[in-house]
Amino acid sequence: MNKSSELLFNEHDANKIQILSPTGEVTTVLDISPMRPLAIHVNKDNEVIVGMREQGPPFPVKDFSVRQVIIFGSDYQRKVTLEFDKEGNKLFSYAYRIRTDSRNVVYVIDLGVNDINGKLVAVDRSGRLKFTYNGHKDLRKFKPEGITITPSDNIVVADLANDALHVLNSKGDLLGLQFIFKDLGIYDPCSLCFDSEGYLLIGCSYGKNEKFGKIQVVKMTDSLT
Repeated sequence: MNKSSELLFNEHDANKIQILSPTGEVTTVLDISPMRPLAIHVNKDNEVIVGMREQGPPFPVKDFSVRQVIIFGSDYQRKVTLEFDKEGNKLFSYAYRIRTDSRNVVYVIDLGVNDINGKLVAVDRSGRLKFTYNGHKDLRKFKPEGITITPSDNIVVADLANDALHVLNSKGDLLGLQFIFKDLGIYDPCSLCFDSEGYLLIGCSYGKNEKFGKIQVVKMTDSLT
């Protein structure tokens, strides 16, 4: 959602970014053909950040595959393209979720070729890789699904494979790991955000455990440094 309370979205298998206004009007603001949008985020400066890839099967990622995160201005003009690190390696395989902190560091949930080897990629606006996080060393698998940023710029990642929340600082250090199914009875976490009162909203998917998805509301202490 941007500063005008307009909701940015894209339809499944479509190449356009659209806006839903508070009055219900839908307008196309970006056409990224022939690329496909994967993730949309609006940062504190009202810039629109889009994860995208080329057409065709998402995996395997080949040398000619185009996997980008693009920063557009509030006028929807392209400003920054993030694709390669300084060694020429691809930064992303599948930019599934995007968030930014107060300094506009870009955090990307990057999906792997299967469901258990995702990672978190942190880059600055110049494309400098700050860190990657592949999950806790004692966990066999890591499936990041949701991400949000705390007021003190800590990063919270929802791990669907382990029904857990990973909390990292802006340097990539793990500050905390909570198994929310074991501790709170919450399972299948797939999206995260903070509401205006500071509560953490955990969106949980439907499936073998539930007929419908749920939103769980929890209070999180943002005192880790």
